[in-house]
Amino acid sequence: MAPSSLKPPSKTKHASKLGAIKLLYKKNSGTLTYVQRGGNQSAVDRDGVSLDTYVHAIYGLALQKSAMRVLMIGCGGGTLGKMLSQAGKRVTIVDIDKASFKLARKHFGLPDDIACHMGDGLAFMQKTRTRFDVVIVDAFIGEKIPTHMTGDDFCKAARRCLKSSGTLFMNVCLDDKADFTADNLTSRFYTHGWATRLLDQRGSARNAIVVAGNVQGLRRPRLLHIPQTEVARIKRELGGMRFRRRRAK
Repeated sequence: MAPSSLKPPSKTKHASKLGAIKLLYKKNSGTLTYVQRGGNQSAVDRDGVSLDTYVHAIYGLALQKSAMRVLMIGCGGGTLGKMLSQAGKRVTIVDIDKASFKLARKHFGLPDDIACHMGDGLAFMQKTRTRFDVVIVDAFIGEKIPTHMTGDDFCKAARRCLKSSGTLFMNVCLDDKADFTADNLTSRFYTHGWATRLLDQRGSARNAIVVAGNVQGLRRPRLLHIPQTEVARIKRELGGMRFRRRRAK
């Protein structure tokens, strides 16, 4: 199904209990960016295809698994959920911010058939009766993961709502080369008995993907969903991502 062209937002600033959301539209390129608390939550081309390298990385990893049911914690513009839905996956998204769902549907093309639940991601994982093939965690306040989404209770909840053959993918923003956040999260999953891998990106400030659960056979992702702009950059950044061993301080 071909994506439909997005219309520029008539209003750039939107109220949210987690901090004002800004939609930044560039007329010359047709790109749209969702910004909250100084963090870029989503960026898309004029057809709503993501311009975020980490989104394409998780998408490329998730499609390597024979997964149908996908749980996403964190919405933003909903671009990854949209891509997975178009690939035939049954997607459920949980976000604590009601405004994100409204903006994702109105401005970023989030399909109506994606189930959206407003509430805390950890609480949802602890209570849901559904067992998912894939869990994707992309939950941030600004550029920081909420602390309750990184502890022992989170690991237990993730184990509870994943099928035994399932895989978890967690996006982590790193400030610099000395940032051990992704390594610490990988270690925490490992101590809870998970098989783990860590996909990291070149550079200082960057994104890394923590993978836990069924990690066998995963290959480095490549660009599968081609946007209209910034293709060379995304390919270059994806090409620079490597699985590496976790570090210990």
